[in-house]
Amino acid sequence: NMANANTIGFGFRPIKMVGQAYNNAALSEWSVAASSALISHADMVQLTADGVVLASTNSTVNNLGVLNGVFYTDSTTNKPTWQNYNSASNTATDIVAFVSDNPQQMYEIMSADTVFNQNEVGHCADQILEVGVTPLFISKSKISNTTAATQTQLKILGVSRDPEHSDTTVEGFALRVYINEHILGNNSAGI
Repeated sequence: NMANANTIGFGFRPIKMVGQAYNNAALSEWSVAASSALISHADMVQLTADGVVLASTNSTVNNLGVLNGVFYTDSTTNKPTWQNYNSASNTATDIVAFVSDNPQQMYEIMSADTVFNQNEVGHCADQILEVGVTPLFISKSKISNTTAATQTQLKILGVSRDPEHSDTTVEGFALRVYINEHILGNNSAGI
């Protein structure tokens, strides 16, 4: 094995569908409230009781998917605008989030652990939210190294096949996961 490229989290990268189904990388449109909190690119997002999208916390159960970007009418210039993240200062009233929201979507996310144990496959863990920073605001979230058989946000499906993040003997490896606590998933209660 070779060392991993880095240990900085990269949020959730959609890679394929669970069960090897065709993945067309489709995104669904969801509303974002004006002047809401920062949502970084590749952050896991939740659907709130108000029917809008926010970044998921480390224990959110109403997870919806992962943010790809937002489209809105800039309130200063009145121009249609695309951003790969939603800034907390965005006062537009027509913000649309584009979310990878299929409950069978598989993602890669960096682990906060330094060593991987094969018996963690099938276990669950929560995310560790770390927002992105200027200029690109790409999520730095990771998956917690606390895994268990009890239901939490993410289910571990295996180790990344990305050669830059697949050395499980050192920090910086990524895991393949799907969102276990997904509001569009099976047996998930409404808000």
